[in-house]
Amino acid sequence: MIPIHPAIPTKALSPSCQPIRRLLFHYNSRNNSDMLAHKLSLQKAALSRLYARHLLTLAAAVATAEHARRNFKVNSTLCETIAKPSEWSSGIDLFERRAEFGKQISSLGSTKLSRVWAAGSRIVSLSLLACPLFVLTPLAALAGKDSKIDKFTWEYALWSIEQAGPTFIKLTQWASTRNDLFSAEFVSNFSRLQDETRGHSWNETVKLLTKTFGADYDALLQLDTTPIGSGCIAQVYRATLQKPTSLHPKGAQVAVKVQHPHILHKVCVDFYILNKITAFLESIPFFHMDYLSIKDSVDQFRDIMLPQLDLRVEAANLSRFRRDFANEDQVTFPQPIHELTTADVLIESFVNGEPILNYLREHHTDEERQELATIGLETVMKMIFLHDFVHADLHPGNILVDRNTSKRGSPLRLNMIDCGLVVEMGEREHVNLTKILGAFIKRDGLSAGQLMVDTAKKCQATDRDVELFCQGIQNICDEDEQNNFLENVGDYLAEICFLACRHKVKLEAAFINAALACEIMEGIASSLYPSMEVQRIALPMVVKAELMHGLKGFKVPGLRS
Repeated sequence: MIPIHPAIPTKALSPSCQPIRRLLFHYNSRNNSDMLAHKLSLQKAALSRLYARHLLTLAAAVATAEHARRNFKVNSTLCETIAKPSEWSSGIDLFERRAEFGKQISSLGSTKLSRVWAAGSRIVSLSLLACPLFVLTPLAALAGKDSKIDKFTWEYALWSIEQAGPTFIKLTQWASTRNDLFSAEFVSNFSRLQDETRGHSWNETVKLLTKTFGADYDALLQLDTTPIGSGCIAQVYRATLQKPTSLHPKGAQVAVKVQHPHILHKVCVDFYILNKITAFLESIPFFHMDYLSIKDSVDQFRDIMLPQLDLRVEAANLSRFRRDFANEDQVTFPQPIHELTTADVLIESFVNGEPILNYLREHHTDEERQELATIGLETVMKMIFLHDFVHADLHPGNILVDRNTSKRGSPLRLNMIDCGLVVEMGEREHVNLTKILGAFIKRDGLSAGQLMVDTAKKCQATDRDVELFCQGIQNICDEDEQNNFLENVGDYLAEICFLACRHKVKLEAAFINAALACEIMEGIASSLYPSMEVQRIALPMVVKAELMHGLKGFKVPGLRS
């Protein structure tokens, strides 16, 4: 037998080495002629070089793991430096708080009849917007790509989504970041929603400012009448302070975010309809849709989106992000001016920067793109694993790039804006997420699968179902030969959902939402730096999160403790 190092599985050989693999198999079976041995000897040198390369890779991984073990060994000093978010000790139930806030802010009626009437009216309105697409889409297909009718169809689709309101704009913004799921034409046309949506008139802005600050609001703020940006919730103006505040002097440049009129009712009715639809889908026998937690995900999305309609919540989010990243030189967030912020108007420091997607253009260097990709991914990993406070609206339009001129060398800096939509889990959900994602990153599929079963709120799986589910998760990890779970989390998530339905294991909404947050940021990062090694950035964050929760020490598959 030709000796093969046990740390190098045969499947680790590249596709180009398939002939070698077949020769090895036949040689080891000892059923072939001497001619086969001669062929094998001709490729022995290439095989040796391949082994050497894999051994060097393995040695580097072992060295990295040992370094992580030494530097992240649990002791009293380290536990002090990796502190848990202070919010966990408040004793507040996040889910109850969000549900209560949703009830307070909801514009739906208190009776079933009023809710049904509101939902029916909304469905009719949305149907009228969608009807022309049933005619335009086949005509555009017949006319061909780039025809006038094709361009008009895409323009109408874009307009209709904007008219449909914030819920549909948010969903489309997310979809336009998933070029792995949707066509290039879809992504190209709808990605415009990431930078700009149609706003409201200046007269509406004046009405809201007058209602908030009084008729003499211009004694406090001198606004440019043309908005610099418009999102699905509000539009933003550049302004100059006419009076000093506790944080800014007179004459300082600020951004004034003014909420669009009449959006609260649309959002509340949309989520009422989505809640009923998902509840119906989950109730269909033999579909097992309830194991995907679709309704839970919709409810969680509602609970994190409704607070976005109160701009004071966004101001509080900005303050927490600034606290969490206070020691970071290459990540920052606008500074809110709390004394001037109301439910309908947010005033914050003005951010000068260039949209991150501009760095895909030729006049920017590969080194700059690589640096931005690394900063962005590290930031999201810290939000997920260390801070339990994740910016849930990180499409490219909400990331601006400038240089931190206050630091030596003026390094590139990410400015993350529009922080109204956040994901926060609480300690119990966070420790479960850390265990599950950590197991995936370490390619321990059996542990990941068992953790999903153990933490599920609803599980009707038999022992055999659990065994098959865990084995299916392990197969996903085994197929992930390049340790790139987070680089393809969208694809793997589809497989995980299929396994969950088949074996009656209910997935937690927190896991799905966190995985999607990883996918969106990884999509931006890979656009900037396609060869980025996500594992190298994610692994230290997982180790720190495990230590923060007091979990078992860091392990690498194949490495003895």
